[in-house]
Amino acid sequence: MEMPSLFDGLAEIGLRGSVEMRPTLIRVLTDLFVQKLKHTPEEERYYTELALRLLGAVDAPTRAAVAAKLARHLAPPLRVVQYLVNDLPEIAAPLRGHAVLREPVRVEPPARPAVAPAIETTAALGVEHEEPVAADEATDDSRIVDAHHGVASATAVELNEIFFSATAEERRLILLNLHIAAPLSAGQVAISRDPTIGQRLEAAALGNFREDLAKQFARALQVPHEQARRVTRDNLGEPLVVAVKALGIPRDVFHRILMFANPAVGHSVERVQVLAALFDEMTLPAAESLVAIWQALPKGERIAARHQPLHWNDDQSRARPAAAIARRPQIAPRPSERRNAS
Repeated sequence: MEMPSLFDGLAEIGLRGSVEMRPTLIRVLTDLFVQKLKHTPEEERYYTELALRLLGAVDAPTRAAVAAKLARHLAPPLRVVQYLVNDLPEIAAPLRGHAVLREPVRVEPPARPAVAPAIETTAALGVEHEEPVAADEATDDSRIVDAHHGVASATAVELNEIFFSATAEERRLILLNLHIAAPLSAGQVAISRDPTIGQRLEAAALGNFREDLAKQFARALQVPHEQARRVTRDNLGEPLVVAVKALGIPRDVFHRILMFANPAVGHSVERVQVLAALFDEMTLPAAESLVAIWQALPKGERIAARHQPLHWNDDQSRARPAAAIARRPQIAPRPSERRNAS
């Protein structure tokens, strides 16, 4: 399916769905859009078309939130800005006076100096002069971006909470849009590519060792341990689909993990079928985009990646003798020994 037709279909689903679904979708897409300073014409067109269709169907607080986020971007889509500045005064206020609304002033280039090889070479390469960053923007902690992932820590927290608090249908829309709103090449996110990870995850899931399952995901995805716990214990199941998809685990192994990792999911035939369909529909770049958001969360306890035994309890079996010795109770003296001692 071509990207434009997929985009149109998602927009129609968003507009036909529940009222609560649309604010979630436009907020997430806008948060992802403003993370990149520059977008290709195709990316900007996709966001513009979906935003304009959703803005007409959401409430004023949501439109105000979108306007505030776009106002902080250096080059928000002109058509979206024009739509919002014609909205209610409190919605339009942040965007009034934005540079994107000003007509560009054409300045004739000065006469070329006799000798300017460096400038001439730069012009030949098409390098444009970039405006200096304002001091207040440079020191705004909320806009500090992780250089590896391109996602600000504060934004990652917000996006993560929006995703986990969303309904199943809202999550599906978010995941099917991620590769459009936040383009990411497959393999760009730092993830463990250990070929045995699928077997270890399956063994932990089949044995109902939920804590070990979370540790395995934390190591492989390089996300905070608490986030890995949240992924494995989510009762709707989409985060688990994302995690397994990002790791490139085969479909049959994914099905077994899904069935046993969380009883709230695995015991529902309907949920298993829906999540299996999502696993097939979702692209690898979309899954990796959400993992990149998880990796950008504030650094808490992280499980260092290292070689892991194939079976879930290999380490425990080696540690058990020492633990047993440490816990061995003292033997009470026999009656005869007590008499001799007296």
